[in-house]
Amino acid sequence: MANVRIDENGIPKAPVYDTASPVAHRSAVTAVDASDPANASGGIDCSGYQYCRLDIAITGTGFSSLDVQVLFWNPRQNLWFGGAARQFTAVGRYSLGVADVRGAVIFLKVTAFTGASFSLTADAVLS
Repeated sequence: MANVRIDENGIPKAPVYDTASPVAHRSAVTAVDASDPANASGGIDCSGYQYCRLDIAITGTGFSSLDVQVLFWNPRQNLWFGGAARQFTAVGRYSLGVADVRGAVIFLKVTAFTGASFSLTADAVLS
């Protein structure tokens, strides 16, 4: 049985999660994304992983709200499909968990903003 810890009695304990090092996903985003990306090249390749944590840092002035949505790439159709969405109502540092990525390519899209200005940076951590 792969990726399973065995206790002192030879009984499986729990799955082993290998966590990858954080990688930059989006940097200094200052505008709402007008459309989905044209292809999967700018996405996060989650091959071999089940979970992705997005570490998001948001700064700005006159900030009211910022909406993001996780997109999933469908390689057969060559299209993005919308997943869960989240709204942030204050600047700060946040973690957004994307469970069950199951090896997909994902992308964090900025869908709406209310305020004077913002800057968003996002790192991805796979496990």
